[in-house]
Amino acid sequence: MNAAQSLIIMNATTKALFGVNAVQFATQGWLTPKTSGTMGGAGNSWTLSASELLSGLTGGSFGQSGSGQWTNDMSGVTAAIKKNLETNGGQALATMIVVPVAFKVGKKLTSKLRSVANRLLKMTGLNSLVKV
Repeated sequence: MNAAQSLIIMNATTKALFGVNAVQFATQGWLTPKTSGTMGGAGNSWTLSASELLSGLTGGSFGQSGSGQWTNDMSGVTAAIKKNLETNGGQALATMIVVPVAFKVGKKLTSKLRSVANRLLKMTGLNSLVKV
């Protein structure tokens, strides 16, 4: 449950700052091609991936802005982050507040069931691999 909570908050954070979810931020440009359009992705001028940030910080370009490249003085990056915060910041802030509360309530509501499941895992010897 903690991993799921962390992933949801990480997604909200990267969406607010870079305009993409955590997986797209980490993989696009390295493991997968940059995508754009209705599915989101780092393939447009207002979204950023880790590969674009690293490229810009190591002397390359930070990405595309229309038909030209952004200037390498970080003004394009700050403009993109500002736009993403304006667009997604409110939702991300709400997610960062509501999700921990919801998970805390959920953990309390499911504590007895999780305790039983953990006892069953202990009986089968799987408790060293899995904990609910």
